[in-house]
Amino acid sequence: MLAIEFHGAERLELVERPDPAPAAGQLLIAPSAVGICGTDIEIFEGSLAYFRMGIAEYPIVPGHEWTGVVVDVGEGVAGFSPGDQVVGEVAIGCGVCVRCLAGRSHLCARRTETGIVHMDGAMATRMVFPAAYAHVVPFESRAAALVEPTSVALHGVTRGNVAGRSVVIIGVGPIGLLTAQIARARGAAQVLVADTRADRLQLAASLGFAAYEPVGEDGPDVALLCAGGPGAIRAAFDFVRPGGTVVALGLSGKPEIPFDWDGLVVRDIDLIGVLGSVGYWEGAIELIASGAVVTEPLVTQTFGIEHARDAIERLVDPGSLKVLVEP
Repeated sequence: MLAIEFHGAERLELVERPDPAPAAGQLLIAPSAVGICGTDIEIFEGSLAYFRMGIAEYPIVPGHEWTGVVVDVGEGVAGFSPGDQVVGEVAIGCGVCVRCLAGRSHLCARRTETGIVHMDGAMATRMVFPAAYAHVVPFESRAAALVEPTSVALHGVTRGNVAGRSVVIIGVGPIGLLTAQIARARGAAQVLVADTRADRLQLAASLGFAAYEPVGEDGPDVALLCAGGPGAIRAAFDFVRPGGTVVALGLSGKPEIPFDWDGLVVRDIDLIGVLGSVGYWEGAIELIASGAVVTEPLVTQTFGIEHARDAIERLVDPGSLKVLVEP
């Protein structure tokens, strides 16, 4: 098998490894599409917060947004057969700690995270994966590769309690565009978008989302922050009304950022941090299968595994949104 390894400081290697075999409870999968996101860029560069926190280490086979075809099943696996198109969750907890038992395995101190923390991801021609965290999907691979970011967006929308409320999406990259669609599907009274890139605002408009125009203290009830730069963070708190809610889905990639703490307190703003997607995968699959979330316009380029570096570099091109590697 072939795999991409990240070694930090933008060092990437295409390596050969022995073909794996599924152990008991595992699936052997041939990855068919792997999305690249901001987290992968931070792993590639070395700026991911997990490195500062001592949670992650190199080398890493990336790929936490993925889909693939089951090649073989290990002993004791039920509900999966060779040929099934599947996706797999990111956070896999120990299953016995207080956080896991509370349904928050993404916060487990002993967790692995696919393609991020102590578990190889899908940027490879073969991978093994625990069947208990896999899901069969009823649609094609390029849509299936976006189930993971859709599940993250669904988590953020759910935590924002958007039904019947006005919402602004800050940052309409892939996560932002998915978040906007889910907020609409979950009954938000109004969904507006904000971004500094005209091409992204144009795509958002084609999906039915108008650009937000600041209106002083009569701003939206909820700001869903899908970017992590200082300007985006400032905009979220500037736009949301007093007593409103800011839901943060985006990472900054920096240990510290400028932040108006007094403004948060004086304007009585609720701030919610959202990590991962535990418990939201079936809902994400249903949103895509039903057509409530459209993924096709978000995929702008695809590359073979031997061109993984090109795929990473293309992510920042004007007009680029979701870039896929197809092993």
